[in-house]
Amino acid sequence: MRLISVLIAVITAFACASAQSDVTIRGTVYGGVPSEPLRFVTVSELSTRQRVMTDRKGNFSLNLRRSRIDSAEALNLKLVFSCIGFEPDTILLPIADSTIIRKLSERPVSGREIVVTAEDPAVTIMRRVIARKQRQLEKLRAYTYTLYTKFIAMTDTTTAMRSSGRGDTTVNSILESFSTGYVELPDRFHNEIFQKRQTANVPPEANFVSFGTNLNIYDDVVTILGQEIASPLSIDAVDIYDYVLLNSLDEDTVKLSVKTKSSLRRGFEGTMYVDQRRNVPIEVQFTPNKAVNLLFDARLSYRQNLTIVDSMILPEALSISSTLEASILYVVAPRLDIEIETFCYDYSINPDLPKGVFDRRRVETTQAAAAFDSAYWQNNLKLPLRPEEQRAYREIEMILENPDSLQNSMFEQILGPVSRFLQRLARRPFTGFEDIFRYNLIHGPYLGVGLRDRPDTSLLLASQIGFGFADGRIYGVGSATWFPDFDQRWSLEIGLGRTLQRRDNPNVVKTSFITITSLFSGADYGDYYLSSGGHLAVGYSWGQLQFVRNDLWTRPNSIRLTWRRSADETVTQSTNWSLFRPSLPPRGNPAITDGQMSSLTLDAFLSYSPLRRVSRTGMALSIEAAKSDLLGGDFDFAWASWMGTTRMRTLPLWTLDLTASVRWSWGSVPGQRFISTESGFGGLVVGSAFRGMRIKEFYGDRSAALQFSHNFGEVIPGVLRIPNIASFGIEFLLFGGVQWTSFSPQTMQEFPTSLPSTDVTGDRTYYELGLGINRILLFLRLDFNARLSQRDAPEFRITLTNATF
Repeated sequence: MRLISVLIAVITAFACASAQSDVTIRGTVYGGVPSEPLRFVTVSELSTRQRVMTDRKGNFSLNLRRSRIDSAEALNLKLVFSCIGFEPDTILLPIADSTIIRKLSERPVSGREIVVTAEDPAVTIMRRVIARKQRQLEKLRAYTYTLYTKFIAMTDTTTAMRSSGRGDTTVNSILESFSTGYVELPDRFHNEIFQKRQTANVPPEANFVSFGTNLNIYDDVVTILGQEIASPLSIDAVDIYDYVLLNSLDEDTVKLSVKTKSSLRRGFEGTMYVDQRRNVPIEVQFTPNKAVNLLFDARLSYRQNLTIVDSMILPEALSISSTLEASILYVVAPRLDIEIETFCYDYSINPDLPKGVFDRRRVETTQAAAAFDSAYWQNNLKLPLRPEEQRAYREIEMILENPDSLQNSMFEQILGPVSRFLQRLARRPFTGFEDIFRYNLIHGPYLGVGLRDRPDTSLLLASQIGFGFADGRIYGVGSATWFPDFDQRWSLEIGLGRTLQRRDNPNVVKTSFITITSLFSGADYGDYYLSSGGHLAVGYSWGQLQFVRNDLWTRPNSIRLTWRRSADETVTQSTNWSLFRPSLPPRGNPAITDGQMSSLTLDAFLSYSPLRRVSRTGMALSIEAAKSDLLGGDFDFAWASWMGTTRMRTLPLWTLDLTASVRWSWGSVPGQRFISTESGFGGLVVGSAFRGMRIKEFYGDRSAALQFSHNFGEVIPGVLRIPNIASFGIEFLLFGGVQWTSFSPQTMQEFPTSLPSTDVTGDRTYYELGLGINRILLFLRLDFNARLSQRDAPEFRITLTNATF
């Protein structure tokens, strides 16, 4: 009797648990003739008002909350299937887990009646669509949403070094995330990832995938691979695109063909579905046109559908597919396929946004993301994993755990640990490989270590220590930065150390590049001096944090006041050794004015950072003053410098870059504060340095410069492209510049120097003009330069530099 009671209790408990569990409906949707899986089919359950979308293979998984089913008092489930171009379908299901297959019937397309009008009816429809968008822009200020993102990288079996047994395509890695998105129009975005998962071969800290509404076809511009593409839904779209109606005006939903009026303008081609009664674009299916440069001639498809939330048109689902083959010497052609799928939901229109949210990084991971919540994923997954993706999660984990697998071959066992060790040095807490080893002609080989860490969110500690084998010196520096506010806009920094400083701008020709040129050819670009002392700085920055390298971030706008006190002294070259005999003797390291330096410096940056490019238009202002009776030290001087840069569009594919700078000094400026003209060396040039000038040919404590570079783009898009290596459009440039430098009378009187300036030459200035071929093999630029000053006849020179983007 007791046993029967126990069995009844267990059965009753199991039945109650089953009754209270959620209901999952899985299935596949087909359509068309012949029948094919349908993507972007909306699957909705009416009583619970929950919905999902099908993936590229027509699969869906709809998890229905039991609480919502009970509150709706539904006797059964009512599923509605809807998709552009197909008749809607409705079915009834019992309240239980189910797996179904549905086939949607294509909606009959009425032939378009040919009527001669001044413009295609599609253009009239688009004018109404754009007018509605203009009204929305007047009302929509901001919004938030929840975002699911899935990023999949696939390749051929040879490149992946494993086979899934399903043809020549192998899933290499998967990254997924849920995030909360914040948008403030026109162009401020922030996403906070609160749940994420990835295949075992991807470190969790590398999973920052969050392709939110910053990819929105309803915006005026869509940016793909750094290229701004005018949207067919932009305010001036009817001036850029041709629209053709493909079905009847009697249809509520019309299908439009879209194509740019000119092949010389970056744009999209494809079809767009529009609800012409409400003037709402519903779905777009596009590919970029030939004017858009895609790496290795990649093929890319862009598909997005839009939804209406509180009368506002917003993105709902996005699918980007890309495939490329990088043929190397026509021998091997590794293939890479990328798929990005997103789903946006739970919108809130014009809410009060958290203060300072746009001063953080574009994408951040919350602490909650560290703990995987399986229940959340089961209940909220909008785009289910396909069977091959589920298998990839398991296979990659088994491969990493199996020492006898193909990926753990002898090649991997030998080079794998070395590769992982070098990657580790490039991640926190290390500051980078250049702080471990570098080489120049002052200290010769340098070995050391650099560390940067955050004990908590309000404190940043950094230190470097190393030894120069040629000069026998120990170098070291340490700093601590305190951020008193949560958004880390205010900062207080203190630092102390002994370092080898550069008089020239270290952000133009970087330390890593000097290591290569000095080590291989004995060409050292830097002007150095030894500085021992400390500094105290207070700063304020604003704007969104942008990545520089290795857990180092910067903001586009900042103000910083710094007090420095140091003992500066001249250093001389300690070695001339290089792997290959230099063609020219070393140029020597110019002397400075030895002494105690004590000064105040004010730096102000607007849409500009010395660490990386943060904007095409920006400016920088720096002022330094040293006064011995107030600050101590051995020097009395002041100088101020200003630099501004801008990019403007002259034609749809043509751009003009302008850079201007000016510096003026007062008092007697010591040698460590002289400036030098940025130039190339050995036929190599970095950035916007002057092409025809010898290494550090001119100096001064006063200067003015103006440079321009006009990019004519591809003359005929898609024609001058190198096949199989880097199918990227070759561009043509016209560039030039002029610079004046001089030493003030006060400086020459107290600190006379033999360093030349342009002011003492017959032309008083330096100027040059040249033609460039840009994006050779994607990353290179070849310049043909004519030096027009300080010469009786133009002096021609060919230089190689990194490509301009």
